[in-house]
Amino acid sequence: MARIVEEFGATMAGAGTDVQISWQVWPAGTTVDAVTQSNIGPTGGGVAQLPTIQTQIARALIHFPEPGANSSVRQFNEVEIGDCIVDFGQDVKLEGKTGLSFLFLDRQGNPLDGQVWVPKPTSERLARTWGAIVQGVKLWRRVLLRKAT
Repeated sequence: MARIVEEFGATMAGAGTDVQISWQVWPAGTTVDAVTQSNIGPTGGGVAQLPTIQTQIARALIHFPEPGANSSVRQFNEVEIGDCIVDFGQDVKLEGKTGLSFLFLDRQGNPLDGQVWVPKPTSERLARTWGAIVQGVKLWRRVLLRKAT
């Protein structure tokens, strides 16, 4: 098991692309909309509460579904041409982060194509087929992205 984790880490380090992950951190006490579950403002006092932006750079393997590709991911309706599939290592935590966005970086840390990507919802069926857990250890996490509008 240790060897598999080590080899995946080496592949990610050698062949991976840097991705800047950004998300919003809202102040404590921010009002949450009961319907949309999004943060909408202050709980009292009339003082506007805005989120701070946090960032992390992580290595990832990036895939783009191709037209007519004979790929197992194309069997899922939510994966469309123009989307992006990104594999992160087990150390990347995305759960509970709001306002996620992703920017691909070149080797000098500059935006690769200037395109900002955001998570695209996936079905539970697709989510179950992605990633790999071996002996209770999650090797990677796969995320479906679409271009931000």
